[in-house]
Amino acid sequence: MKIFHVLILPLMLSLNAISFSAKATESWWLRTVFNSSPSQPNSQNYINDIDLMDCGEIEDTLLCSDLTQYYDLDVYVELELGDSSVETVRLNLPYSDLSYTKLQAYLRQDGFALSSIRIGEDEFDVTAQLEQARNEGVGFDKVDKQLVEFINVPHASAEQLSVWNVPSLSSSSSTSPRVQLQSDGDNLTVELNRF
Repeated sequence: MKIFHVLILPLMLSLNAISFSAKATESWWLRTVFNSSPSQPNSQNYINDIDLMDCGEIEDTLLCSDLTQYYDLDVYVELELGDSSVETVRLNLPYSDLSYTKLQAYLRQDGFALSSIRIGEDEFDVTAQLEQARNEGVGFDKVDKQLVEFINVPHASAEQLSVWNVPSLSSSSSTSPRVQLQSDGDNLTVELNRF
């Protein structure tokens, strides 16, 4: 029995570590297209990549991935291509409360800030509330509290749409990245647009 613990247990721990690290890796290209940078990635860098499939009705307009990772979440990725750039990046995954919470945390980690959220027909404009708090000399923690109350109050619909932007970039930037996180209760879609 002692031999089992000495030989087999370290082997099992090693295999678990290897499988965990393999599961936690993202595709090389994901961070080059999904980030808070205002610059549009060149579509030619992805068209012939073996990890991406042409899945549009018109050739070289939509690329799709097999299952890949965004942090530790399993996602499918779609890249909408313009003439020379990747214009939209879309991540798709099944809905769960945990995945929804993680996506919000990961967007913050990637440099995005929540600017508004709509649940059903009800909307909370975070940017406007922060501006009002600044003008009134009220702490931003009041806005955080109002946002939490808004999210936790029962709503008529499970559909949610939140808009995220990069606060450090000027709104006049022609390619300022903007993210929409959408949930219908069954699926989650994260869509990054540079416009």
